[in-house]
Amino acid sequence: SLVRKDIPPFIKAARRDPISYVGVNSVGLKRRGFSNEQINLIQDIYRILFVKGNNTKQALEQIEALPVSPERDEILDFVKGSSRGLLKGLRSSVRKTDL
Repeated sequence: SLVRKDIPPFIKAARRDPISYVGVNSVGLKRRGFSNEQINLIQDIYRILFVKGNNTKQALEQIEALPVSPERDEILDFVKGSSRGLLKGLRSSVRKTDL
């Protein structure tokens, strides 16, 4: 199977080896009635988790400091409950030769 890690809610993943995070599925969220404010919060959460170079513990601490919302709590619960670990973030999946 191509998917060896857990894929959090609300995101898009690229078919690379290993599969990796490429962004929030904002189009799908809009179609499901999410507001721009909700989508922006989700994007902020995943920037902390996947783009800013934090380890998981650091990211969780920063995410927990954000305003409480159902989306934030769903993402936190998912990450904390992940049994296989999370897919790779944007920074860790980019090779230096790709920059």
